[in-house]
Amino acid sequence: MKKNRFITVALAAGATLTLLAGCAGGTPDAEPGDEGQLAITLLLPSPLGLSYPAEVNGLAAGYFADAGADVTTEVADGSGYLGQQIIAGNVEFALMSAADAVVAFNVRDDLRTLLCSHINNVYRIVTPTDSGITEIADLEGQSLGFTELGGGEVRIVNASLAEAGLVPNENVTLVPVGGAGPTSLTALQNGTVQAYASSFADVAALSVQGIDWRDITSEKYSAVPGVCLTTTEEVLNTDAGMEKAIALATGWVNSLYDVIEDPAGALNDACEFLPAACENPEAAAALHEEAVNLLIPDEGSPGELRLASWETVVELLASSDTVPADMDVRPLISGENVEAVIEAAYAGR
Repeated sequence: MKKNRFITVALAAGATLTLLAGCAGGTPDAEPGDEGQLAITLLLPSPLGLSYPAEVNGLAAGYFADAGADVTTEVADGSGYLGQQIIAGNVEFALMSAADAVVAFNVRDDLRTLLCSHINNVYRIVTPTDSGITEIADLEGQSLGFTELGGGEVRIVNASLAEAGLVPNENVTLVPVGGAGPTSLTALQNGTVQAYASSFADVAALSVQGIDWRDITSEKYSAVPGVCLTTTEEVLNTDAGMEKAIALATGWVNSLYDVIEDPAGALNDACEFLPAACENPEAAAALHEEAVNLLIPDEGSPGELRLASWETVVELLASSDTVPADMDVRPLISGENVEAVIEAAYAGR
Protein backbone atom coordinates (compact mmCIF):
# COMPACT_ATOMS: atom_id res chain seq x y z
CA MET A 1 0.00 0.00 0.00
CA LYS A 2 1.16 3.48 -0.74
CA LYS A 3 1.94 6.10 1.85
CA ASN A 4 -0.54 8.92 2.24
CA ARG A 5 0.42 12.56 2.50
CA PHE A 6 -0.27 13.85 5.99
CA ILE A 7 -0.24 17.28 7.54
CA THR A 8 -0.94 17.92 11.19
CA VAL A 9 -1.82 21.48 12.09
CA ALA A 10 -1.77 22.16 15.82
CA LEU A 11 -3.66 25.37 16.50
CA ALA A 12 -4.50 27.41 19.53
CA ALA A 13 -8.22 27.99 20.09
CA GLY A 14 -8.28 31.49 18.68
CA ALA A 15 -6.31 30.52 15.60
CA THR A 16 -8.62 27.57 14.95
CA LEU A 17 -11.65 29.85 15.13
CA THR A 18 -10.12 32.17 12.58
CA LEU A 19 -9.20 29.32 10.24
CA LEU A 20 -12.61 27.66 10.39
CA ALA A 21 -14.74 30.79 10.31
CA GLY A 22 -14.89 30.76 6.53
CA CYS A 23 -16.81 27.46 6.61
CA ALA A 24 -19.53 28.63 8.98
CA GLY A 25 -23.12 28.39 7.83
CA GLY A 26 -22.62 26.09 4.87
CA THR A 27 -21.11 22.94 3.47
CA PRO A 28 -18.29 23.62 0.99
CA ASP A 29 -18.11 21.56 -2.18
CA ALA A 30 -15.60 18.74 -2.41
CA GLU A 31 -12.20 19.84 -3.62
CA PRO A 32 -9.63 17.61 -5.28
CA GLY A 33 -6.70 16.63 -3.08
CA ASP A 34 -3.58 14.76 -4.15
CA GLU A 35 -4.05 12.93 -7.46
CA GLY A 36 -7.67 14.05 -7.68
CA GLN A 37 -8.63 12.71 -4.26
CA LEU A 38 -11.19 14.34 -2.00
CA ALA A 39 -9.64 16.91 0.31
CA ILE A 40 -11.02 16.18 3.80
CA THR A 41 -10.22 18.04 7.01
CA LEU A 42 -10.71 16.08 10.23
CA LEU A 43 -10.82 17.90 13.57
CA LEU A 44 -9.25 15.99 16.48
CA PRO A 45 -9.58 16.64 20.24
CA SER A 46 -5.83 16.12 20.75
CA PRO A 47 -2.71 15.71 18.60
CA LEU A 48 -2.45 12.57 16.51
CA GLY A 49 -0.40 9.86 18.20
CA LEU A 50 -0.34 6.22 19.22
CA SER A 51 -3.58 6.70 21.15
CA TYR A 52 -5.28 6.78 17.74
CA PRO A 53 -4.02 3.55 16.14
CA ALA A 54 -6.64 3.27 13.39
CA GLU A 55 -6.29 6.90 12.39
CA VAL A 56 -2.49 6.74 12.28
CA ASN A 57 -2.60 3.47 10.37
CA GLY A 58 -5.11 4.89 7.90
CA LEU A 59 -2.59 7.57 7.06
CA ALA A 60 0.65 5.61 7.41
CA ALA A 61 -0.48 2.54 5.46
CA GLY A 62 -2.49 4.50 2.92
CA TYR A 63 -6.01 3.25 3.67
CA PHE A 64 -7.54 6.73 3.48
CA ALA A 65 -5.71 7.43 0.23
CA ASP A 66 -6.80 4.08 -1.22
CA ALA A 67 -10.41 5.04 -0.46
CA GLY A 68 -9.98 8.37 -2.27
CA ALA A 69 -9.51 10.61 0.76
CA ASP A 70 -6.70 13.12 1.12
CA VAL A 71 -6.94 13.67 4.88
CA THR A 72 -5.58 16.66 6.77
CA THR A 73 -6.03 16.90 10.52
CA GLU A 74 -6.44 19.93 12.74
CA VAL A 75 -6.33 19.86 16.51
CA ALA A 76 -9.03 21.52 18.59
CA ASP A 77 -8.41 23.04 21.99
CA GLY A 78 -10.00 20.12 23.82
CA SER A 79 -13.06 17.99 23.12
CA GLY A 80 -15.52 20.58 24.43
CA TYR A 81 -14.23 23.16 21.96
CA LEU A 82 -14.43 20.53 19.24
CA GLY A 83 -18.13 20.08 19.99
CA GLN A 84 -18.68 23.81 19.69
CA GLN A 85 -17.12 23.82 16.23
CA ILE A 86 -19.27 21.05 14.81
CA ILE A 87 -22.40 22.55 16.38
CA ALA A 88 -21.61 25.88 14.72
CA GLY A 89 -21.07 24.21 11.34
CA ASN A 90 -17.44 25.30 11.23
CA VAL A 91 -16.16 21.81 10.50
CA GLU A 92 -17.55 18.90 8.48
CA PHE A 93 -15.94 15.94 10.23
CA ALA A 94 -14.71 15.54 13.79
CA LEU A 95 -13.36 12.76 15.94
CA MET A 96 -15.04 13.14 19.32
CA SER A 97 -15.94 11.08 22.35
CA ALA A 98 -19.37 9.50 22.49
CA ALA A 99 -20.17 11.64 25.54
CA ASP A 100 -19.23 14.84 23.70
CA ALA A 101 -21.24 13.72 20.67
CA VAL A 102 -24.34 13.16 22.82
CA VAL A 103 -23.93 16.56 24.49
CA ALA A 104 -23.53 18.21 21.09
CA PHE A 105 -26.54 16.28 19.75
CA ASN A 106 -28.59 17.71 22.59
CA VAL A 107 -27.87 21.15 21.11
CA ARG A 108 -27.83 20.32 17.39
CA ASP A 109 -30.18 17.46 16.59
CA ASP A 110 -28.88 16.79 13.08
CA LEU A 111 -25.51 15.61 14.40
CA ARG A 112 -24.68 12.13 13.08
CA THR A 113 -22.09 9.55 14.16
CA LEU A 114 -20.84 7.17 11.47
CA LEU A 115 -18.59 4.76 13.36
CA CYS A 116 -16.53 4.56 16.53
CA SER A 117 -12.80 4.04 16.31
CA HIS A 118 -12.48 3.24 20.00
CA ILE A 119 -15.50 0.99 20.36
CA ASN A 120 -14.66 0.45 24.05
CA ASN A 121 -14.33 2.95 26.87
CA VAL A 122 -11.09 4.91 27.03
CA TYR A 123 -11.48 5.06 30.83
CA ARG A 124 -10.75 2.00 32.94
CA ILE A 125 -10.89 0.86 36.54
CA VAL A 126 -7.92 -1.40 37.18
CA THR A 127 -6.14 -3.00 40.10
CA PRO A 128 -2.74 -4.65 40.50
CA THR A 129 -3.09 -8.38 39.88
CA ASP A 130 -1.69 -9.17 43.34
CA SER A 131 -4.30 -7.02 45.13
CA GLY A 132 -6.81 -9.84 45.45
CA ILE A 133 -9.51 -7.59 43.97
CA THR A 134 -11.35 -9.17 41.05
CA GLU A 135 -14.48 -7.00 40.70
CA ILE A 136 -15.84 -3.60 41.71
CA ALA A 137 -17.69 -5.04 44.73
CA ASP A 138 -14.33 -6.10 46.20
CA LEU A 139 -13.46 -2.41 46.64
CA GLU A 140 -15.63 -2.27 49.76
CA GLY A 141 -13.40 -1.05 52.59
CA GLN A 142 -10.62 -0.23 50.11
CA SER A 143 -9.29 2.93 48.47
CA LEU A 144 -9.70 3.78 44.80
CA GLY A 145 -7.35 6.29 43.21
CA PHE A 146 -8.41 8.55 40.36
CA THR A 147 -6.88 11.54 38.58
CA GLU A 148 -8.89 14.55 39.79
CA LEU A 149 -12.46 15.63 40.51
CA GLY A 150 -12.93 16.89 36.95
CA GLY A 151 -11.34 13.83 35.35
CA GLY A 152 -13.13 12.05 32.54
CA GLU A 153 -13.21 8.84 34.54
CA VAL A 154 -15.31 10.26 37.38
CA ARG A 155 -18.69 9.42 35.79
CA ILE A 156 -17.60 5.82 35.26
CA VAL A 157 -16.31 5.59 38.83
CA ASN A 158 -19.53 6.89 40.36
CA ALA A 159 -21.76 4.74 38.16
CA SER A 160 -19.65 1.60 38.72
CA LEU A 161 -19.67 2.02 42.48
CA ALA A 162 -23.42 2.61 42.51
CA GLU A 163 -23.97 -0.49 40.37
CA ALA A 164 -22.00 -2.51 42.95
CA GLY A 165 -23.91 -0.98 45.88
CA LEU A 166 -20.95 1.05 47.11
CA VAL A 167 -21.07 4.65 48.33
CA PRO A 168 -18.06 6.92 47.71
CA ASN A 169 -16.23 7.87 50.92
CA GLU A 170 -18.55 5.75 53.02
CA ASN A 171 -17.59 2.17 52.24
CA VAL A 172 -14.95 2.93 49.60
CA THR A 173 -12.48 5.82 49.82
CA LEU A 174 -11.79 7.89 46.71
CA VAL A 175 -8.29 9.38 46.55
CA PRO A 176 -7.17 11.88 43.86
CA VAL A 177 -3.65 10.82 42.85
CA GLY A 178 -3.30 12.43 39.43
CA GLY A 179 -2.46 10.87 36.10
CA ALA A 180 0.39 8.49 35.42
CA GLY A 181 3.41 9.76 37.32
CA PRO A 182 5.37 9.46 40.57
CA THR A 183 2.39 10.28 42.82
CA SER A 184 0.02 7.69 41.39
CA LEU A 185 2.78 5.10 41.08
CA THR A 186 3.82 5.55 44.71
CA ALA A 187 0.19 5.42 45.89
CA LEU A 188 -0.25 2.06 44.19
CA GLN A 189 3.09 0.66 45.27
CA ASN A 190 2.76 1.56 48.96
CA GLY A 191 -0.91 0.56 49.23
CA THR A 192 -2.37 4.05 49.67
CA VAL A 193 -4.83 2.95 46.99
CA GLN A 194 -5.70 -0.59 45.97
CA ALA A 195 -7.16 0.30 42.56
CA TYR A 196 -6.89 3.08 40.00
CA ALA A 197 -9.29 4.75 37.58
CA SER A 198 -7.97 6.73 34.64
CA SER A 199 -7.54 6.70 30.88
CA PHE A 200 -6.02 3.76 29.04
CA ALA A 201 -2.97 5.93 28.32
CA ASP A 202 -2.27 6.30 32.06
CA VAL A 203 -2.81 2.58 32.57
CA ALA A 204 -0.27 1.86 29.82
CA ALA A 205 2.27 4.33 31.23
CA LEU A 206 2.09 2.78 34.70
CA SER A 207 2.38 -0.73 33.29
CA VAL A 208 5.79 0.25 31.92
CA GLN A 209 6.76 1.05 35.51
CA GLY A 210 6.20 -2.59 36.44
CA ILE A 211 2.53 -2.75 37.47
CA ASP A 212 0.68 -5.80 36.18
CA TRP A 213 -2.99 -4.88 35.88
CA ARG A 214 -6.35 -6.59 36.22
CA ASP A 215 -9.20 -4.68 34.53
CA ILE A 216 -12.28 -4.69 36.77
CA THR A 217 -14.40 -2.27 34.74
CA SER A 218 -17.89 -3.72 34.44
CA GLU A 219 -18.99 -5.02 31.05
CA LYS A 220 -21.70 -2.37 30.83
CA TYR A 221 -19.32 0.56 31.22
CA SER A 222 -16.47 -1.05 29.29
CA ALA A 223 -18.76 -1.00 26.26
CA VAL A 224 -19.21 2.78 26.32
CA PRO A 225 -17.73 4.04 23.01
CA GLY A 226 -14.55 6.07 23.09
CA VAL A 227 -13.86 8.34 20.12
CA CYS A 228 -16.21 8.37 17.13
CA LEU A 229 -16.32 9.85 13.63
CA THR A 230 -19.03 12.51 13.68
CA THR A 231 -20.57 14.82 11.10
CA THR A 232 -23.97 16.41 10.47
CA GLU A 233 -27.02 15.68 8.36
CA GLU A 234 -26.32 18.99 6.63
CA VAL A 235 -23.07 17.54 5.31
CA LEU A 236 -24.57 14.16 4.42
CA ASN A 237 -27.44 15.75 2.52
CA THR A 238 -25.04 16.98 -0.19
CA ASP A 239 -23.47 14.78 -2.86
CA ALA A 240 -20.05 16.18 -2.02
CA GLY A 241 -20.50 15.59 1.70
CA MET A 242 -21.73 12.04 1.22
CA GLU A 243 -18.82 11.27 -1.09
CA LYS A 244 -16.37 12.52 1.52
CA ALA A 245 -18.10 10.61 4.32
CA ILE A 246 -17.99 7.33 2.39
CA ALA A 247 -14.31 7.77 1.48
CA LEU A 248 -13.34 8.65 5.03
CA ALA A 249 -15.39 5.86 6.63
CA THR A 250 -14.19 3.26 4.11
CA GLY A 251 -10.55 4.05 4.79
CA TRP A 252 -11.26 3.97 8.50
CA VAL A 253 -12.95 0.56 8.45
CA ASN A 254 -10.17 -0.99 6.37
CA SER A 255 -7.57 0.47 8.73
CA LEU A 256 -9.44 -0.83 11.81
CA TYR A 257 -9.39 -4.37 10.48
CA ASP A 258 -5.71 -4.13 9.56
CA VAL A 259 -4.67 -2.85 13.00
CA ILE A 260 -6.64 -5.57 14.78
CA GLU A 261 -5.35 -8.34 12.52
CA ASP A 262 -1.71 -7.19 12.53
CA PRO A 263 -1.04 -4.96 15.56
CA ALA A 264 2.72 -5.48 15.41
CA GLY A 265 2.85 -4.42 11.77
CA ALA A 266 0.64 -1.43 12.51
CA LEU A 267 2.96 -0.37 15.34
CA ASN A 268 5.99 -0.62 13.06
CA ASP A 269 4.25 1.55 10.46
CA ALA A 270 3.17 4.03 13.14
CA CYS A 271 6.70 4.35 14.49
CA GLU A 272 8.03 4.98 11.01
CA PHE A 273 5.29 7.55 10.45
CA LEU A 274 5.59 9.24 13.86
CA PRO A 275 9.15 8.49 15.03
CA ALA A 276 8.97 10.94 17.94
CA ALA A 277 6.13 8.88 19.44
CA CYS A 278 8.36 5.81 19.59
CA GLU A 279 11.52 7.22 21.14
CA ASN A 280 10.78 4.99 24.14
CA PRO A 281 9.98 1.67 22.43
CA GLU A 282 8.67 -0.02 25.59
CA ALA A 283 6.29 2.83 26.40
CA ALA A 284 5.18 3.03 22.76
CA ALA A 285 4.42 -0.69 22.64
CA ALA A 286 2.43 -0.53 25.89
CA LEU A 287 0.36 2.44 24.74
CA HIS A 288 -0.28 0.91 21.34
CA GLU A 289 -1.38 -2.39 22.89
CA GLU A 290 -3.84 -0.65 25.22
CA ALA A 291 -5.17 1.47 22.36
CA VAL A 292 -5.66 -1.50 20.05
CA ASN A 293 -7.60 -3.31 22.79
CA LEU A 294 -10.14 -0.49 22.63
CA LEU A 295 -10.79 -1.25 18.96
CA ILE A 296 -11.73 -4.90 19.44
CA PRO A 297 -15.44 -5.60 20.00
CA ASP A 298 -16.64 -8.50 22.15
CA GLU A 299 -19.01 -9.26 19.29
CA GLY A 300 -19.98 -7.69 15.99
CA SER A 301 -17.74 -5.61 13.74
CA PRO A 302 -14.96 -3.13 14.61
CA GLY A 303 -16.28 0.41 14.62
CA GLU A 304 -19.90 -0.75 14.80
CA LEU A 305 -22.49 1.52 16.44
CA ARG A 306 -24.32 -0.23 19.29
CA LEU A 307 -27.53 1.35 20.54
CA ALA A 308 -27.30 -0.13 24.05
CA SER A 309 -23.85 1.41 24.55
CA TRP A 310 -25.08 4.83 23.45
CA GLU A 311 -28.03 4.56 25.80
CA THR A 312 -25.51 3.93 28.58
CA VAL A 313 -23.77 7.17 27.59
CA VAL A 314 -27.10 9.01 27.97
CA GLU A 315 -27.61 7.38 31.36
CA LEU A 316 -24.19 8.51 32.56
CA LEU A 317 -24.69 12.07 31.33
CA ALA A 318 -28.21 12.26 32.72
CA SER A 319 -26.92 11.31 36.18
CA SER A 320 -25.27 14.74 36.32
CA ASP A 321 -28.20 16.48 34.56
CA THR A 322 -26.04 17.11 31.49
CA VAL A 323 -28.70 15.74 29.12
CA PRO A 324 -32.34 14.66 29.64
CA ALA A 325 -32.71 11.13 30.98
CA ASP A 326 -35.34 10.37 28.31
CA MET A 327 -33.18 11.51 25.37
CA ASP A 328 -33.68 9.33 22.29
CA VAL A 329 -30.16 8.85 20.98
CA ARG A 330 -31.15 6.71 17.98
CA PRO A 331 -31.22 9.58 15.43
CA LEU A 332 -27.59 10.35 16.31
CA ILE A 333 -26.40 6.93 15.15
CA SER A 334 -28.93 5.98 12.47
CA GLY A 335 -30.92 7.24 9.52
CA GLU A 336 -30.89 6.76 5.77
CA ASN A 337 -27.66 8.67 5.18
CA VAL A 338 -25.78 7.06 8.07
CA GLU A 339 -26.86 3.62 6.91
CA ALA A 340 -25.74 4.38 3.35
CA VAL A 341 -22.28 5.38 4.57
CA ILE A 342 -22.00 2.31 6.79
CA GLU A 343 -23.12 -0.03 3.99
CA ALA A 344 -20.50 1.41 1.64
CA ALA A 345 -17.73 1.41 4.24
CA TYR A 346 -18.28 -2.24 5.24
CA ALA A 347 -18.94 -3.52 1.73
CA GLY A 348 -17.39 -6.97 1.34
CA ARG A 349 -16.85 -7.41 5.07
